[in-house]
Order: sequence, then C-alpha cells, then structure tokens
Amino acid sequence: MRNIPVDTSALSFTVAGEAEPKIVDRATGEVKKDAEGRELYTLPLLPMPNDDRRNPVIMVTFPSTVFPQIQVGSKVRLAGLVCFFWKMDGRAGMGFRCEAVRPAADKAA
Repeated sequence: MRNIPVDTSALSFTVAGEAEPKIVDRATGEVKKDAEGRELYTLPLLPMPNDDRRNPVIMVTFPSTVFPQIQVGSKVRLAGLVCFFWKMDGRAGMGFRCEAVRPAADKAA
C-alpha cells in the first residue's frame, strides 16, 4: 500500500458527523490501534472545494489517545493527510488517513 500525500493548502474541511472508533472485533468492541498503540478513529469530513456531487463526504482515519470530542459543523485542519488505495475480498476503494485533526484556527497543522 502506497500513501500519497495530499496538499491541503487550498482546502477547508467541515466536520460532517461524529468521530467513531475503528472497531477490529464487533463481538468484543476492540478498537483498532496504530503501530504506536494509539486508538484509531474515523471522522466524516466535507472538503471544500468539492465537485463530487455523489460522494461529497470523505471518511478520514486518525489516531488519538483519548476519545475525540470534535463538534459536528466545526472547521478543522488535517496534519499529514494521505490518500491510499485498498483492495480486500474482491472490493477496492480509496481511503484517507491523517496524523492529527485540529481546529481550523490552529495554524500548526
């Protein structure tokens, strides 16, 4: 799997739904972790500008040491956003992952 860096300098992101843990095992509720042991979460985001009328929202996976409290409708910045292609069990798609989700006012992203 090859990660392709995404230039976010001309994009803005609005939170389109609540953050959810990325579950490994539904029976146990175990949350998937990254190589550093941080739990992984997904967050639906509306990138702007966006000309994809059928699928305007993207799901971004990110690590966090605590359950993220990110308000729906807020503007955020993504640190280290990458895109990757995946293929599993006859299905394929494109995914997004970042290192951190920060308030849009935070210029450190």
